[in-house]
Amino acid sequence: MPHSGHVTVTKIYEFAYAHRLPSYQGKCAQLHGHTGRLEVEVCGGEAGGTPYPGIVVDFHDLKRIMAAIVAELDHAFLNDVLNDPRYADWAGKHLPAVRDEEGRSVYAPTSENMVRWVAHRLHAAYPGLQVVRIRWWESSTSYAEWKAC
Repeated sequence: MPHSGHVTVTKIYEFAYAHRLPSYQGKCAQLHGHTGRLEVEVCGGEAGGTPYPGIVVDFHDLKRIMAAIVAELDHAFLNDVLNDPRYADWAGKHLPAVRDEEGRSVYAPTSENMVRWVAHRLHAAYPGLQVVRIRWWESSTSYAEWKAC
């Protein structure tokens, strides 16, 4: 084959959310909202159903796979999402803790932490899916990215 390489597909999700950064010195310490944009890029593998020749993953299947994750983020207060007891063991091992105003140890919903959380959720729910990249856009000019290396 003259043009070898890997083909990937990307699905983009948009949703609204609110957050604040505890003990942060700046505007983001205040409660504020964003229209978030999440890109999920996958390569090969099966995401469900029978693969069709020439398709890396059916976009409909990727939408279905991400539905529960996006639903957890859409119109949510990300401080509650990231500090949900269901994720405490994972967060304790993979995220830096900060102190909130009451002195409690919490995890701040920065773009960097949220993209890690999405990667964790996606891998936990669909371990066979070959995720290449996840990009969390906080604004039209700023994003954090997780890559499989």
